[in-house]
Amino acid sequence: MDKICILIPAYNAQSTLGVVLKKIEPLKIDTVVVDDGSSDETKKVALANGALLRVHPTNLGKGAALRTGFQYVLQRDYQLVITLDADGQHDPSEIPSLLTIFQSVKADILIASRAAAFGEMTFLRRFWNRLGAKAVSRLCHSDITDSQSGFRLIRSNVLRAVDLSTSRFETELEFLINACKKGFRVLSVPIQVPQVDGTASSHFRPVIDTWLVCKVFLRSLFG
Repeated sequence: MDKICILIPAYNAQSTLGVVLKKIEPLKIDTVVVDDGSSDETKKVALANGALLRVHPTNLGKGAALRTGFQYVLQRDYQLVITLDADGQHDPSEIPSLLTIFQSVKADILIASRAAAFGEMTFLRRFWNRLGAKAVSRLCHSDITDSQSGFRLIRSNVLRAVDLSTSRFETELEFLINACKKGFRVLSVPIQVPQVDGTASSHFRPVIDTWLVCKVFLRSLFG
């Protein structure tokens, strides 16, 4: 069995993080929380629930938190990292089945796709999620149905090979595009999600962050 780590970027997530970590506990998988400059009790909740902790003194963005977590994964020689969000949108009980699928399909990145629930999202998020998925599918020559899902299984050799320059929500799309350009195999598998859009702990800024995602998409087409 590969050495596995769960990575959770978190910002002001005290109200949801504990529930997520409690669902992870039965899995007995090392879990690291990157507190991205929270002003609430996110750090306290993470430590109280047995998570490993990395802290940004100020808020740098979800992408920056992921990059900090990726560095930790590589430094500790994990072979596989599972990323998921702190807001309860992803169900950790899906992890064992995703691991089984991951090993059987021999992917480098497996995306837990929310595509079936895109219709429940606000217009801008729905539009750019679908457009981003089409862009990555085109680059990867594969059926990528959800390029923005934060619930992913990733081999550590991908982390070593992929360069990232962004720091907010657009990082997830940048990561996939750059991984595809490096020739890594990216696949998606559908999952059910308890919450898709508009959670109280969501920090996605509809206009600004949608534009940042759009810029990454356009750069992939014309860069």
